[in-house]
Amino acid sequence: MFKKIMLLASVLLLIGTCSFFAYDREQEPETLASGSLSGEVRQAQKLYKNLGQTLDFSRVQLCFKGELLACDEESLTFYLQVDMDSDGWENGSFTSMDDEIFILPLEDYTTYEKSEIVASGQPVPFLAFSESEGSCITVQVVFTGLSVVRIETDADLDVDTVFAGSIVFYESCGQTDWTYSSAFEAHERGQTSRAYPKKGYRVNLVAVTPGGISNKNKMSVLGMRSSDSWIFYAIYSDGTKVRDKFNIELWNSFGAEDTSYDAHFGTHMEYVELVINGEYRGLYGVMEPVDSTQLQISDQEYLYKRTFSRALSTELLDNYMTEEYLTVLGTELKGSDDAGTDYDWQCFRSYVELEEETDDEAFVSSAEALLDMDNMADVWLFIQMIYGEDNIYKNMFYAFKKEADGYRMYQVPWDLDLTWGNVYTDDAEQLYVTSVPELATEKLSWPFADRLIELDAGGIQEKISGKWKELRGTVLSDENMEELLEACIHEVQDSGAFARDAARWPDSAHDGDYDALWEFMEERLAFLDGELLQ
Repeated sequence: MFKKIMLLASVLLLIGTCSFFAYDREQEPETLASGSLSGEVRQAQKLYKNLGQTLDFSRVQLCFKGELLACDEESLTFYLQVDMDSDGWENGSFTSMDDEIFILPLEDYTTYEKSEIVASGQPVPFLAFSESEGSCITVQVVFTGLSVVRIETDADLDVDTVFAGSIVFYESCGQTDWTYSSAFEAHERGQTSRAYPKKGYRVNLVAVTPGGISNKNKMSVLGMRSSDSWIFYAIYSDGTKVRDKFNIELWNSFGAEDTSYDAHFGTHMEYVELVINGEYRGLYGVMEPVDSTQLQISDQEYLYKRTFSRALSTELLDNYMTEEYLTVLGTELKGSDDAGTDYDWQCFRSYVELEEETDDEAFVSSAEALLDMDNMADVWLFIQMIYGEDNIYKNMFYAFKKEADGYRMYQVPWDLDLTWGNVYTDDAEQLYVTSVPELATEKLSWPFADRLIELDAGGIQEKISGKWKELRGTVLSDENMEELLEACIHEVQDSGAFARDAARWPDSAHDGDYDALWEFMEERLAFLDGELLQ
């Protein structure tokens, strides 16, 4: 009987303890009440007057909720992502990695309008101090609306184009699991953009064994797919900083999923602010790679990318080794450690042969056998809409999927900054970009696609007109387009990142002329309505 009583008492105690902790968690506020830091601020201001300004900054490793924050060491600025669309300030303690150093705010930022502090980039001062040593130093925290990425490496990025190190991703500090980290290997990427001082990177996440062996470390980054490889796009020459993100979202809204496959024929992109080796490096777009995983390319299927604008011909395919195809044809085989064999290029050869076909009847027959016409219609509409002339002869992926009646080709557009009136110009002082507003009412010439449409291969004329009519009533309506554009602008502007990037890279493009961008869009959509809705 006594044992039963004790067992019952133990159970009741356990239930009571669990209830207490559950109650305690429920009572812990997720956000700070306005004015809740006033006592800490008074204490900090008193200490600031009485302590010497002699604390070594290198000892100040500022943490929030126990996580070491990214820091620009020259300006003594730490970066913390908060939810810029929420009025409440996230609850949590600022501490230091050094147990002898303590952190207190010098201003009660909970009394400030959160959205204004974030959008303006106004730094909040904090006091780092050691009472036992009688010393202190002031540092500052910038509350950003974007995710932050911190990279540490032994490389000199002004010299080294291939490097390795550690990487930490910071999401909103109001989340439970808001940081994740990995070792990485990386290299510079880009074509024209390599000439810019702000570099783009391909970052491959790795897990290093105790024996020093690197294995792929797939992670879901910033809400995107699980991958070990990520593109860090520098967004240097686009003065609005929204073209790529906006266009990616547009393509995803109607073209990326419009196939018979359970695969995403596109990419996703999320904005971040990057800090490398204690140096703020500005606004970046982290993107999923368009690769065999993304498109579910099997060992018997092929993926190619047109990287440079070069003429295509079977003569060039015959007269050069596959190792030279990137230079000669501007095209590379993806998903392979080398340039592949002639057999690996047979699928792409079939596309080149189709482009060279002179007989109209044979052209139509071959096109209907090789191309997915729904995809072709989507791509044509998309490229025509954004006036993406830079995506006709390069910046396009070609996926060959093996189907019951042979290989079928699907196209995936990529690198979408030279759009909506921005076109290439061979002028480094203009960052190789010029704006041509009158293009809004001109048809974009794409000889291969134009021939398909003229001959109505696979009924593509009806596919295009029907799809445009459907889209203009839904995802491509003026209202939806404007809402999507405003969402992209909100991310880069109201996060404070646009202004910080402009200060960090004063020679890059930061015109922020969204009115001109929208005017071009309105004109372009109206022009295509006149062409396609007759």
